[in-house]
Amino acid sequence: MASKNSSTCSTEIINVEDDETQIPLEHRRGSRGDPGNYRPVSLTSIPGAEGGDSSETPRKRKKKSNKYEAFSPEEKAWLEKYRTWESQTRKILNRTYSKLLDDLSQPHAQKEIQYLKKRLISLQEKTSLDPICIGFPGQTGAGKTSLLNAILGKKLFLPVSGNSVCTSCVVRVNTSSAEQYEATVHLLSDDEWKEEMNNLVAVLSENGDDEDEDDECVKDAIKKLHAIYGKGVEKTREALIKAKPQVSIPPRRILSIETPEAEKLSKKLDPYIRVQDEGGNRLWPLIKYVEVTVPGSDILPEGITFLDIPGTGDFNKKRDEMWKQSINSCSVIWIISGIVRVQGDKIQARLLNDSITAFRAGNCVDFAMVVTKSDVIKLDEYRSERKNKNGPVENEHDAILERNQDVKSKKERSIKEKLQKQLPPDSEVLNKEHKWVYTVSAQEFWEPKHLSQEETEIPELREYIKRLYLKEKKKLVTNYVTAVLSIHKLAKNLGSKPQFEDQVFRKSGVEEWMIKYIDSLDTDLQTCFDKINQSLCEGVKNAEKSYRRIVNLLTKAEGYRGYHKTLKAVCLKDGVYASKSFARIDFNESLAKPIYDEIGVMFENIFRTQKPTRANLWYHLEMFKDDVENKIRQIGKDNSLPNDNSKGEIFLQETNVNLQKLKKEILQRKSGIYQSLCVSIQSDLKPHYKAGADDDDDDDDVFSRG
Repeated sequence: MASKNSSTCSTEIINVEDDETQIPLEHRRGSRGDPGNYRPVSLTSIPGAEGGDSSETPRKRKKKSNKYEAFSPEEKAWLEKYRTWESQTRKILNRTYSKLLDDLSQPHAQKEIQYLKKRLISLQEKTSLDPICIGFPGQTGAGKTSLLNAILGKKLFLPVSGNSVCTSCVVRVNTSSAEQYEATVHLLSDDEWKEEMNNLVAVLSENGDDEDEDDECVKDAIKKLHAIYGKGVEKTREALIKAKPQVSIPPRRILSIETPEAEKLSKKLDPYIRVQDEGGNRLWPLIKYVEVTVPGSDILPEGITFLDIPGTGDFNKKRDEMWKQSINSCSVIWIISGIVRVQGDKIQARLLNDSITAFRAGNCVDFAMVVTKSDVIKLDEYRSERKNKNGPVENEHDAILERNQDVKSKKERSIKEKLQKQLPPDSEVLNKEHKWVYTVSAQEFWEPKHLSQEETEIPELREYIKRLYLKEKKKLVTNYVTAVLSIHKLAKNLGSKPQFEDQVFRKSGVEEWMIKYIDSLDTDLQTCFDKINQSLCEGVKNAEKSYRRIVNLLTKAEGYRGYHKTLKAVCLKDGVYASKSFARIDFNESLAKPIYDEIGVMFENIFRTQKPTRANLWYHLEMFKDDVENKIRQIGKDNSLPNDNSKGEIFLQETNVNLQKLKKEILQRKSGIYQSLCVSIQSDLKPHYKAGADDDDDDDDVFSRG
């Protein structure tokens, strides 16, 4: 117990030895021979991996029995241990806070008390496990929604695209403890829709080329206007300006749906998230994105978020921003491609590049290709095309498995070759143990004809998700237990000889030492970025040599020439257009590609979080943290202070907290740094894009002149 002292905390600190007996020894303190030297948590015996920095609030007791139904008995046992350790840790935290409440509430409390209060409140407010986001980008008709329905175990939960319809916006599906199915539909604001309408009008304006009537962006523009205003409004600009929406638009631009049955939610969602070829009174052109919440199940754990990402973006600026944000926010990306398109498909190749970019610049830690509709095969054709195989294939089952294995081998080799050019050779994603390519069949999963459920590989994807969840859960518990028990130890020792400790650290020169070290650290960090300058210069030279070839791609006969409305759409969107015919057109990114090719590996080395080297930011920050700790410990030892003296502990904890905040900010700004090349090029070219959008004679000439 801490004694009462006028200059210290006057409230007794709770003795939590009884609570600590519920937590594994390695979570609590050092060895018997050194009880005051606290060791960070070591959970090496628990399945998963280290890292992370979040916490999960225990669920209500009534939910406990169903919470881990998705897992095997062994996995359930570990998750129950995680829950118990976290629960006991929260008890320690809450009791500590309650015992200190009077002192923490004093308006003029000493700095140590103020610091302790801030840290205790911060730990109390720790949120649940951050959602694990898995993105499903893929071309229209690739089977993304069917795959997601199969993984969720709900055959027709999300509306599935047919021949004439497709998902029109990003759909975010969250697994949770909710008791009902819920959906929130977010619409474009009035200003956002007006901006899009102006662009649609510009695309439909007279351009002197009758062949453009079949242009994809013209069809899309007409389809959107018909859905909102009815047929005929696209004939003249005046008619469109006077037209009134034929759909009911909620004033708050948000629609909420709640139902106990999945089928009912699906029917209610259908008109909002699917593009319809014909018929008015449809809101889908106004939809920005949709959020769906699925009740907990015995198939998947809570806290998983799936992002059904349509096609390759959207002509609407806000929806296209949502598309890019969704890609960059994903922890894992599964590139979805149908079996008939997987070989040599340009959109699939583009999505792979986008995934690599997300890995470099965003939160992505892993990605794979998921080849859908793997049951589709024509046996006679396959037999005739089959080469250098041992023995005949007897039936569809054998042919499907053989063909799927060939696809996996070829695509895995192709993906690895591309990654090896763009990532460091020891990158974690390059050396992962699990699959690069999955061949799945939602159809066979629901209605087995040729394949068993295991052979559809849907169960394998579910197991991947559960492994990822266990890994993240371990990170959560490890860091939370470490932080709470560390702050508890600090509270127990707070106030021991504070004046003497203050005097020791003031005389030690640690402040001056820290200022010099930070200056040195700044130099070391700058050195990391200086090394990339030479690569940047080489990249710029390469870009200068190749820009004419890239410009010519837009105007040559086999490029976009003749698609004047598509070129106009590219100009209207400052060089970016989500085209179905040509995959995603990003003129700025194409111009920047030679630079990215030159700096890619070095950029990844600077920001990588695994296996840091001297060229890496984290290496220098970790070195700084270790040196600071050694310095503080040495000062305490030289002046006969206890190992866990409050002044030193506060100093070390504050250093760690600030470094964690700095790392988080660096990762958040990393994407902006990476994308800055494209943004800069786009900014420089805006006058030329405007000229191209305003030119009614020949867009091709504008590009050539620009």
